[in-house]
Amino acid sequence: MRAMSNPFKLFRLQQVDTQLDAARDRLAEIDRILGEDEALRAAQAQQSDSADARDEAKKQLRRAEEEVQAQQVKIEHNQNALYGGRVTNPKELEDLQLEAAALKRHLGDLEDVQLEKMVALEEAAAQLENAQERLDSLRAERAKQHGALGEEQQQLTREVARLDEERNAALSGISPDALATYDKVRVKKGGLAVAKVEDKRCGACAGALSDALAQAARSPDTLSYCSSCKRILYAG
Repeated sequence: MRAMSNPFKLFRLQQVDTQLDAARDRLAEIDRILGEDEALRAAQAQQSDSADARDEAKKQLRRAEEEVQAQQVKIEHNQNALYGGRVTNPKELEDLQLEAAALKRHLGDLEDVQLEKMVALEEAAAQLENAQERLDSLRAERAKQHGALGEEQQQLTREVARLDEERNAALSGISPDALATYDKVRVKKGGLAVAKVEDKRCGACAGALSDALAQAARSPDTLSYCSSCKRILYAG
């Protein structure tokens, strides 16, 4: 079976993100309608801060993992040189052995840091879960107080949770470069980063596409951009 292309995956991710944006916007609107609520505001702030802390912990762990991987590559190169038979000079062999010991010691230090970051991420995730549970609990209480509006809020909260899971699934297989580009364009273009090509026109701005660009948008691997609005194109 042929693997899905980055453009298709980004288009699917965009569909989920558009739904998420709408649901979260409506939740924010409902929160405003429900009026001033100090406890709810505090819970929302705590949830937001906890989410930021969790995201930062993820980044730090990713950096630590990358440093460990890079060090392992250095050790592999050292071991290949040491035991590959190309180096026969005793002094050079001794230097390689000393280098190997130093590299392994540093790897141990990096792995200790990686473990610390893993623990920090687990703690941050637990704090976020507690903050989310507190916020959901308060929202549920308010929902009982505000009838139909509260019921809608509960439905949206469940919808956001479902879409978050769907988004995590949609992220699978997207290259880091493609995802970074998508995020950057999404910020610049009000949340809509990917536009579907319709009759050789950009589905977002309706700008006409040249034959060459319309053809390029069909590439399964390379990202193409609308010449008018600069959004990523998906030709279907």
